[in-house]
Amino acid sequence: MRRTVVFIDFNSYFAAVEQHANPLLRGKPVAVIATMAETTCCIAASREAKRFGIKTGTGVREARSRCPDIVFVLSDSKKYMDYHRRLVALMEEEIPVEKVCSVDEMYGVFTGPYAEKEQVWKTAEQVKRRLARDFGGPLTCSIGLAPTVFLAKTASDMQKPDGLVWLDAAQPGPAFFELELQDLCGIGRNMHERLKYRGIRTVKALWEASAEKLRGVWGGIEGERFWQALHGIEPLRPAIIARQVGHSKILHPDLRHENGVRAMLDRLVYKAALRLRKEGHECGEMCVYVKMNREYAGSSWSVMARFPSTQEVRPLLEVWRALWEQRPRPLSHPFACGVDLCRLQDPGDPRLPLFAEDPRDAAISSLLDRINKRHGANALWFGSAHSAVAEDVPRIAFHTLPDV
Repeated sequence: MRRTVVFIDFNSYFAAVEQHANPLLRGKPVAVIATMAETTCCIAASREAKRFGIKTGTGVREARSRCPDIVFVLSDSKKYMDYHRRLVALMEEEIPVEKVCSVDEMYGVFTGPYAEKEQVWKTAEQVKRRLARDFGGPLTCSIGLAPTVFLAKTASDMQKPDGLVWLDAAQPGPAFFELELQDLCGIGRNMHERLKYRGIRTVKALWEASAEKLRGVWGGIEGERFWQALHGIEPLRPAIIARQVGHSKILHPDLRHENGVRAMLDRLVYKAALRLRKEGHECGEMCVYVKMNREYAGSSWSVMARFPSTQEVRPLLEVWRALWEQRPRPLSHPFACGVDLCRLQDPGDPRLPLFAEDPRDAAISSLLDRINKRHGANALWFGSAHSAVAEDVPRIAFHTLPDV
């Protein structure tokens, strides 16, 4: 059965939302940052800022030197998610949305007679007209059309901003073959070196390689799946199993000291524990880490503990506070910190705790769950994290959707 994927990628999303919400920013170079500090980097840049070579990861100082007139805006996850929900609702009126990949990417799938190029192309053009009519201004999207998600995403990246590209798996065309290998999703620096070692140096050579050869390059089934996606066959992939739950944070300048780190880690462990419960896991290992400022020849400090698996908030906080006692003294020039909860398992899996669980812990966790569900994540917190709450602004990582 014929199949066409419509992949939608909203251009410079965070910056475009800021420009749409504040008309005074339209037409100006804008960069979104996590905290108002010279030591942080840009989360996103508007198309005007990108003309100066500013992109995700560009440091604030470098961005200012490249473009003295740039406007820095503090990240606002709630605003981005509000726009996200409205955009998803609009897209669902035009295409059968199959998956929302992230805050700025989604795709739908047409099959059978509805998947013909002419009809899908008209639908994509209608999506752009609706976006311009209902939102307008700087909010635009690039759309890729192809038989597989991989090819459709590649097509959406080929013409930015506001592009519309069709890729035929049998004849991708010269523009596709002119791409660099590392332009393709899934080919990072190491894989690029492995491909070159096997004599595959261009996208055309990659497309002409056999499934067996790519299986050898990847060292397993992923190479064959890559070949399938490249040639119009949607590969079957196993379900992703979570291996850890974690949170990390670049510290605000006002919190770059020992007490600030302690407060922020207390906050992050609390959030990770609540998220662990929400996702239905228990954990039996915790890793806490602090990264030091590179300007002071900093490295990092980390410490790990294993314990009888649990999902209750209070025992996890007790584990973290015991780990904190192992910190180096003094803890000099901290820059970022984080926590990972590992060795995940489903509640009730066989285990042999040394001590019976305190029923009060389950009662406290259940109460916190209900309060957070009804009043929001910042409705209640432990007093030891108080100084970090104001600076613990929700972030949206790429390829994920936050719970805000």
